[in-house]
Amino acid sequence: MRILASLLTLAFLAVFTATLEPSHAQDAPWKRRIRKGVVLNDSPAVQAPGPKGPLTAEEMRRLGLRPRGRGLVDLSYWPDEPASPAHVAPSDLAQAMAHVCPDSTRAQHLERYADAIVRYSLEFDVDPWLLAALVYAQSDCNADIDNSYGTGLTLINRGMHEGNIREGVYRFGVWTDQGWTRKELDVSAFAFRRGVLSSPEPNLYFAAAMLNVFGQQCPHIDGAFDSARHRHVVSHFVWGDRVGDTAPEDRILTARRRLLSSFALLSRGGRGVGGISFVSPLDGYPRIAISGLGEFRDNGRRPHHGIDFASEQGEPVRSVAAGTVTFAGVDWERRAHIPLEPWGAVIVHERHMGPRGLFIEVDHGHGVVSLYAHLASYDVQVGDQVKAGQRLGEVGRTGIRDSGAHLHFGMFQNGEVLNPLDHLAAYVFPPKLTKRHQAELAKQHRRSRRRQR
Repeated sequence: MRILASLLTLAFLAVFTATLEPSHAQDAPWKRRIRKGVVLNDSPAVQAPGPKGPLTAEEMRRLGLRPRGRGLVDLSYWPDEPASPAHVAPSDLAQAMAHVCPDSTRAQHLERYADAIVRYSLEFDVDPWLLAALVYAQSDCNADIDNSYGTGLTLINRGMHEGNIREGVYRFGVWTDQGWTRKELDVSAFAFRRGVLSSPEPNLYFAAAMLNVFGQQCPHIDGAFDSARHRHVVSHFVWGDRVGDTAPEDRILTARRRLLSSFALLSRGGRGVGGISFVSPLDGYPRIAISGLGEFRDNGRRPHHGIDFASEQGEPVRSVAAGTVTFAGVDWERRAHIPLEPWGAVIVHERHMGPRGLFIEVDHGHGVVSLYAHLASYDVQVGDQVKAGQRLGEVGRTGIRDSGAHLHFGMFQNGEVLNPLDHLAAYVFPPKLTKRHQAELAKQHRRSRRRQR
């Protein structure tokens, strides 16, 4: 009788689970896909090495996991992502990718990538600009990466998908009126093996297929695995079935906007000063500001005289308006600003640099000056005339002691500090909209309550 009762209980639980909505269906009819062999949470409590060790600092950067809290609290602030052109030629896509990929990436490699991206995007009905953005955001256009995070151009994590791919067929579940239903996708063009994924064409083939699969499963898969709120199915490409944070998604979609910007599909202006209209200092807007005007630096010894844009090492930095370069050089240990030609800046050791590092100032007339700091390098020198949107240099981390690469941007008029957020509103989300800001407010509130006790 005891065995019969146990069997009836198990049967009841099985029937009950089958009737659950996706938000409760933790036992969906496919093997749960999560990244294997990597640590997805950088909390010290969970940093025990996995089978292949913890993520390296570079892998953490690619995942967007450090620092946390850069994502917006309310995702509705994001505008709709720009639409893709109806048709794209591989040559046009390759030229757009050349604007974001490192200069060391060979043109023939980009042409090869673009050709495969366009072909497999059509085959699996996915956005080629999104697939191209994955190439940049995941691997920096480097096909030779093979580590605990993933393999190849889009850093596919084989362990996350191998349980679903058998004999050239990707098996997965989708939610219908009848519950979870099994579907299959033919992926037999290449073998799903680590050595094969190292080659660009098979890597892009499987990446397109995976975007197709996740596109069919969303949004129901989000409730099934209690994902963090996010905007796009591309989050699942990074995280698997359960999305943990929006930072990787933001990076990938920003890369997509940058590609479209270089394709000359986006154009809008900011509110001007003295008749000057401004453009974005970074491609792929809108961008997130990770710190704002007036925040204290150096343990409260100095206020922040600008805003910091979340950005990537090597991104092009552009002049926000036409003007004249009045400074291009180095902040020399806080005692002097020394102008240098571009070649001279390369030989200055970072230990001698003050907080701004390598920086540029551009005079736009009417007393208005823009400042671009922490640059890795620059292309202009004092006296150069620049146009709105002209490349000035590259994002870096010169002068920075304890954070990653980002662009510090400042604005001044007749020596008075202006708030860039007032004039670049079309291009940037203020820090107060981010999770990090909300967490800091909560921390300050807790401190205040402790003082009052």
